[in-house]
Amino acid sequence: MKYLDLKSYKIQCIVEKEEQGILRVFESNYLPFPVERVVTIVNAFSGSQRGQHAHKKCNQLLCCVSGAVKLRCDDGNKKIEILLKPESEAILIPSGIWAEQKYLKDNSVIVVFCDQSYDEGDYIRDYQKFLDWKKKQI
Repeated sequence: MKYLDLKSYKIQCIVEKEEQGILRVFESNYLPFPVERVVTIVNAFSGSQRGQHAHKKCNQLLCCVSGAVKLRCDDGNKKIEILLKPESEAILIPSGIWAEQKYLKDNSVIVVFCDQSYDEGDYIRDYQKFLDWKKKQI
């Protein structure tokens, strides 16, 4: 069973704050897995929510590249909230973790790197089914 430990889930990337803007670089040798899929959420409105699911196999690396997003992660026992901004670390969301994002500013943008191709069967979209699934994983 995977338990939440925020220290082990923060992934450093190269962040350079310059007059022209923030440069974020993700080198493949620093990523925790080979990337199979990249997902972006763009033009999200303040107050909107996304995510609200867990994956059985897929691991994700999530970062905010514009605006501000509150990320809530839940392992079935412990919940944590993390404020994501363009200058913050990327967050690893391992398989078996329920994740939700609340967008705090208009036009916020996140990028999600995944180690699996899309498979609808990998998603758990109902929270109670997630809790039941977690109990079976022990």
